[in-house]
Amino acid sequence: MNIDDIVANFDRDGYVLLPQAICPEELAVLQEDSAHVIEEGYEGKEPESDYFFDALPDTGEVVFHRVQYVFPKARNNSFIKLLAHPLVLQVVQRLLGDDFICEAEAFVFKVPGNGKEVPVHCDGDPSQPDVMEMVFNVDYYLDDATPENGCLLAAPGSHKLNLSGEDVRAQGFNYPGLIELPVKAGDVLFHNVKLVHGSRRNSADSLRRTLYYAFHSLSAAACQGDARQEGSYLRPGQTVPQSWIDDRLRLMMHAIDLRKESSYGRDEVPFPYQPPEGYDVKWPSADETMNYRPALGYSKYY
Repeated sequence: MNIDDIVANFDRDGYVLLPQAICPEELAVLQEDSAHVIEEGYEGKEPESDYFFDALPDTGEVVFHRVQYVFPKARNNSFIKLLAHPLVLQVVQRLLGDDFICEAEAFVFKVPGNGKEVPVHCDGDPSQPDVMEMVFNVDYYLDDATPENGCLLAAPGSHKLNLSGEDVRAQGFNYPGLIELPVKAGDVLFHNVKLVHGSRRNSADSLRRTLYYAFHSLSAAACQGDARQEGSYLRPGQTVPQSWIDDRLRLMMHAIDLRKESSYGRDEVPFPYQPPEGYDVKWPSADETMNYRPALGYSKYY
């Protein structure tokens, strides 16, 4: 599938799959590092607010299922290197233009046998249909996702309906048109935040891990007035510090440099990134200290 087909499918369905976009060598590193992140969460790694343990509504059992702000948590910097994946960034650029920004990142997993379900929902704001069209998640699958271990459910085309979250939640898993989207480890899925989606509990004996990186257009965010990060996208009504934007743009540059040095990135053609017009952000030097956790207060729960 070429870039034009990828963009057309994403526009039509609200999601698009890039099969086996992550090479086996990179996938193995991501799997190893993500297993370590889970171990650290169980051991009480700080900050505690980045690690989500929640009680299942029917049994009360407390289940570990999510980690926020993952870039500094991978031992081999593998999560930040993944940010610079050339094919992914080519698609991001086609969808958003040159002023794209990775505004949030999370690691979501379903533990074997009793992994937490994600209720059917959509993340878009129906009062901002034009702006919210510019927000999507890139989902990097580290394990096979099957119907048994809680693969994604989605309603193709529902991103165009400007639905309210309340209406979608009321229908839940009975929302019309939901289909299962099983994927393989190494696949990458783009999904619009306005897409109706969710996933069932993991009833299998296999772990299901996914990294989610949220992308937004800075120009679209500016159309909302002042904004802050709440959930997986920028919301109107609050202020985003310039330092947060600068840190996020510099992280992209830093990720490209780190990926060039990796064994799986040396033979790639790096993505030709340039800071968006109007943002005077210099390329960081190799020995410069980076902020791997640019945070504004993150309340996204799913």
